[in-house]
Amino acid sequence: MHHTDIVAHQIIFFVIFTVFLNAITSKEIRTITSKFFIAMLGCDIIMLASLMLEFKFADLSVLYGEKFLLPMRIFACLDFVSYFTLICLFIYNILDYILHKTKVSWTYGHVCVIVCAFFVLGWCASIFNGMFFTVVDGQFIHGQYYWFATTGGGFVTLVTIFIIIRYFKVIGLHDALFLLSFVLIPSISGLIRMCASFFTTQMAMTISILLIFNSIYLHQVHYMLKQQEKIRENKITLSFRQIRPHFLFNTLNSIYVLCDKDPGAVKSAIGDFADYMRTNLEVLENQDEIPFEKAIENLKAYIRLEQLRFQDDIYVSYDFQETDFMIPPMTLQPIVENAIKHGILKKKKGGSVVISTCKNESHYKIKISDDGVGFDVNTLNLDKDDGTNQHIGIKNVKERLWIMCRGELEIRSEKGKGTSVIISIPINRNIGQGKQDVYYSFR
Repeated sequence: MHHTDIVAHQIIFFVIFTVFLNAITSKEIRTITSKFFIAMLGCDIIMLASLMLEFKFADLSVLYGEKFLLPMRIFACLDFVSYFTLICLFIYNILDYILHKTKVSWTYGHVCVIVCAFFVLGWCASIFNGMFFTVVDGQFIHGQYYWFATTGGGFVTLVTIFIIIRYFKVIGLHDALFLLSFVLIPSISGLIRMCASFFTTQMAMTISILLIFNSIYLHQVHYMLKQQEKIRENKITLSFRQIRPHFLFNTLNSIYVLCDKDPGAVKSAIGDFADYMRTNLEVLENQDEIPFEKAIENLKAYIRLEQLRFQDDIYVSYDFQETDFMIPPMTLQPIVENAIKHGILKKKKGGSVVISTCKNESHYKIKISDDGVGFDVNTLNLDKDDGTNQHIGIKNVKERLWIMCRGELEIRSEKGKGTSVIISIPINRNIGQGKQDVYYSFR
């Protein structure tokens, strides 16, 4: 192989090696790529390294004799073993992608593994019997049954095309084209090699993998921009829901009555009302998380306003072991509001709400518990978004927790005993902390 060809493979090797290092060290990249795709990157590195070592030992065998032919045959075999492993991983990668959208059988992948394992054994045996290939004077020579050895890759290629066609509606045109590039570009590499001798099948597969990775990254950037816009829209919706006309009317009416009963308390009530309104309006402009302590200040203002109306029917206590962390704005009030209105106020003598925080090795925990009437959690439907849903606002809170900080929300309740809402916020605020669900783009 010419020096130019070797340099070309070295360049593409370092490119894919850099991508692989980023994939295994970056939590963001691990979130948007499947374990199969990351394994493909590693397998591709082994394939390219084997090919380059094959070239190296071929040159050494010419210079120093046949003692370097065995290492050359071993690395030639490893090159093809990596190739078969890579195409099997690609099948599993496609199935994993489809599985996040619809049901699909893993049988396609299992069959491909069995077929490829048969051919891998043949390539390994060829190191000694020359069945699929041999090495003469530092040159890779096709063996008597080399034609049969190529049918393994052809079989997996046909399975790949079949899966893409069968699940085309699920995959979509954009992702289907990038998937097909993995089989089409290597298939036409022979024609390209007529003009560019360095363009081997291994290089073609690597370029296809890089194209797929680029598609994943660009898709994720587009997705995150859409999510930021959704956060902004949810903030506006949630803010207007929380500043409802009947709440404003009831609060102002309570302050009006207080003017006769306790004029001295009016100033404090108006201050709470002003703080509550200011914080809600700030949400419309603020795109970032806020300190937990600031969120609690606004929450306390809201609670004091409710206590103006219901007085001893509402008792709230606090147990904070941790306060030095950030949360999305408008996270706590909708939960406490539900605890008050749909929990303790449905009891004749009211009840209490306890707000506590703690920390474990990986998460900050916020727990909001009430001793209200409780409900059957199996009847909870956060997807319902009409005016009759007593848990209105919780769905938006859950979505924004996940989008902004990979936080999670869990609801526990028992009729007659009360309700607890537990919020878990990762200590490591890297975007890759969360589960892989809606963020699963093409992999």
